[in-house]
Amino acid sequence: MTTLLLGLLVGLIATVLVVPRLRDWFKKIKVQQLVMRTGGNGPDHAAKAGTPTMGGAGFIPVVVLGFVILALATGHAAPTGWATLIAIIVFALVGGFDDSIKIFNHRDEGFRFLPKLTAQIVAALLAMLVLYLGKFDFVLALPFGLGEINSVVVYALFTIFWLVGWSNATNLTDGLDGLASGTAIIAYVAYLIIALMQGDMSMVLLDALMIGALLGFLVFNHYPATIFMGDTGSLALGAGLAMNALVLHREWSLILIGFVFMVETLTVMIQVTSYHFFKKRVFLMTPIHHSFEKGGLTGNTDKPWNEWQVDSFFWAVGLIVAVLYFILFK
Repeated sequence: MTTLLLGLLVGLIATVLVVPRLRDWFKKIKVQQLVMRTGGNGPDHAAKAGTPTMGGAGFIPVVVLGFVILALATGHAAPTGWATLIAIIVFALVGGFDDSIKIFNHRDEGFRFLPKLTAQIVAALLAMLVLYLGKFDFVLALPFGLGEINSVVVYALFTIFWLVGWSNATNLTDGLDGLASGTAIIAYVAYLIIALMQGDMSMVLLDALMIGALLGFLVFNHYPATIFMGDTGSLALGAGLAMNALVLHREWSLILIGFVFMVETLTVMIQVTSYHFFKKRVFLMTPIHHSFEKGGLTGNTDKPWNEWQVDSFFWAVGLIVAVLYFILFK
């Protein structure tokens, strides 16, 4: 319990101290959101242009430095924690490079697909290497009780898929003030509970630091946000969640615990496919949070929701499915 509280407090206090200074500096050097594009008839986010972004550069280093110092000081420096930390660091760097290209080169698209994917694959393999050296049990349990696969190669391929998929899912969710931050807090709390149940104090410390840091960041990121997390933060958050599921051997737990992130991604895939083949849109807008902005729960565009309503609804869904996971899979 001491480790948990220490992680929470360090993450929270350090982030609250760091982020406003980073925000002010980013304002000065114009590290800011250039354009908020949600479509020609989408919610009007024009007022957000100019808001500092890359807020992940404020809270991710807090988590990284906090873990290195506290893990060594408390003796909770296990391979599971180090592997997860490596994934978080590399995905944050990928996101930071992505953000930098968009901001300083005034380009809508950042990191090119192939080098970005290559960097993400390298991150997954580095995490795998740390786990391998730590004698991690590379057994992948198949869903629905269909057995298990004991293969390092299969586990490595699954790790790459899981990390890339969930990091991008979290990135898609980061489209409204505080949406990704709040949803991620709920998901990380779920994994902290699982880590406690399993006695993996290295992951307890890392998750506690992340929760504390996200709570501190949410102070400045909730609507109306004074700073956005950018790809620097969102990609790292997704990678951290994916690694939690892997190292705690609850691989498929993310389907429920990360339900909001998954739905955001699926709606984009459905919309793109439907429009490409049939020239029809299934949703008002995607990612799905923009549909709620435009038409609330009913899809009635005469009754749009504000960002607080969308955030509250998605956070509630995230909390419900996380609780449901513990009811179904203790």
